[in-house]
Amino acid sequence: MNRHIASKLTVLLFLLLAAACDHEEIPLDEIPAKTGRLTGILSETSFEKEELAEMTADFITSQGISLPAELISLLMCDVDVAAIEYSTTGVDGNPITASGVIAMPHGTTSYDHLTSIQHGTLDMEDAPSEQIFYYEMLPVVRGHVIVMADYIGYGSSQTPDRMHPYLHDRLTGTACADMIEAAREYLQRKSVTETDDDIELVGYSQGGQASMATLFELDRRGLAGSVRAVYAGGGPYDLESILQTFLSGQDGPVPYSQTGYAPYLIRGMAYGEQLKVSDENLYAPEVIENGLNGMFSSRPLSEWHDALGSDITKVIHQDFFAGPEFNGNADVIAIVGALRKNSLIYSSVPPQVPVYLYHSPQDDFVPYSNAVNAHNSWSSSTLTDLTLSGHVLGGVEFMLRYMGLWGTI
Repeated sequence: MNRHIASKLTVLLFLLLAAACDHEEIPLDEIPAKTGRLTGILSETSFEKEELAEMTADFITSQGISLPAELISLLMCDVDVAAIEYSTTGVDGNPITASGVIAMPHGTTSYDHLTSIQHGTLDMEDAPSEQIFYYEMLPVVRGHVIVMADYIGYGSSQTPDRMHPYLHDRLTGTACADMIEAAREYLQRKSVTETDDDIELVGYSQGGQASMATLFELDRRGLAGSVRAVYAGGGPYDLESILQTFLSGQDGPVPYSQTGYAPYLIRGMAYGEQLKVSDENLYAPEVIENGLNGMFSSRPLSEWHDALGSDITKVIHQDFFAGPEFNGNADVIAIVGALRKNSLIYSSVPPQVPVYLYHSPQDDFVPYSNAVNAHNSWSSSTLTDLTLSGHVLGGVEFMLRYMGLWGTI
């Protein structure tokens, strides 16, 4: 596929269903009393096929790309969407209220499986429940009933200091598994019949990691037998290996355009593991002296990358580069230990269900070796190389493959 066609697909996938509309909150006292996961319905709304086709065609035309509205309409259907709140477990083990989204083709009366899609890394302002319809829910137009958790720290569970246990194994899996339970309760109340309790887990980038974490959590609950398969693309499953890749390239630390992920991961591990660590022992002097660590609790993640630059040696503490002893820096040692603990390739119970891994050998965000390590650790997995280069375009190809459209295109 050439770059021109890929750019069309990127625009189509990212904007096909990005349109949102105003919605009304449903009073909580109108929700029947219950003892399960579902605790509230934030909103319910619908998107009409014709409206979405027209809006999408107009936007694509404004970008200088000519695609007939009739062609776009063939990919779409009327869709019903609900944002809900549900009960899950917080970092301290106590119950918290989280949020997520459910989407289904309009007129759905029954389903034989749920497709739990775990989203990629987002700014907290862009939680799926805030967007109402996030583009990674696009497989709904292929007939799937979609479930998507916001993750802890997003949506209804956002905390004042903007904490999210980024890539934490147990907390990620628990939040997503509880969202699946809450979605079933919501669908039951809507008189949508469950004919089978099968589940498909799907996700790209952080969503790939979250899909595997959800599988492991379902297995801990004795529910892994309901999982048909996991489709995981571009995911970080081996956190310690990823750190080492960027710390020790052939010619020294590798320049990286997304350096904001380093403190996001450090903070996520510290928060998820409830570690008492100091910024001065974890970040480079330039970060502390310029007060850049202040933005970690006040500004969106997307703004961190430019502010920190591409030289990771000026982002994280020099002791990270002094393994395996790390100059005795207890805080660095604690973070590295948390990365190892939350690396999914070290799971004590390897997956027994089919795991379809996808990764671009030219991925510029998550090293390809990470997928190879996961494939070698999970005997039930297959690894397919994505042909589009880069992490973002790889995500487009991954979604098209899952939807069964890649071969046609």
